[in-house]
Amino acid sequence: MSPHTAPALRAGTWTVRSGRTTAAFEVRNFGVNRVHGTIPVRTGTVQVRDGVVTAVRAELDLGALDTRNERRDVDLRKPNLLDSAAHPDLTFVSGSVRRQDNGWEVTGELRLRGTSCPLTLTVEPVTGTRVRATGTLDRAPLGMRVPRAVIGRYVRIDVEAEFEPPS
Repeated sequence: MSPHTAPALRAGTWTVRSGRTTAAFEVRNFGVNRVHGTIPVRTGTVQVRDGVVTAVRAELDLGALDTRNERRDVDLRKPNLLDSAAHPDLTFVSGSVRRQDNGWEVTGELRLRGTSCPLTLTVEPVTGTRVRATGTLDRAPLGMRVPRAVIGRYVRIDVEAEFEPPS
């Protein structure tokens, strides 16, 4: 496989290997610091028909969010931010998938706290069953009530996913 060509994929449902998949984020804190964290990927699938990706779906576990700062994690889970007790899942569902020379552009909807916002991910192959997806989330449409000076408006997202091919 050329590093500039997206691989042909076997038809069927590709399933995320949750223990081998990480979703990481980075956001500015107080305008200068950068906070890094991870959210475990609970489930994920990619539907392929005739070598074309037709749908992507992932569910992440907000209750297990980890920034390596326990106090910050507790604060992020509170009702005015992620409200993970009432809404434990963060879900991404694709609306369209467009093949690019070196991978795919996946545009969809991120669902969180009973609301949603658009998210576009650039996905590149790493190996035959691994991909890297990156994107930037604008948190403003999600209705989190915290000043932007405290938590930045834009959140960088990086996902390293390993998939189980269809049998």
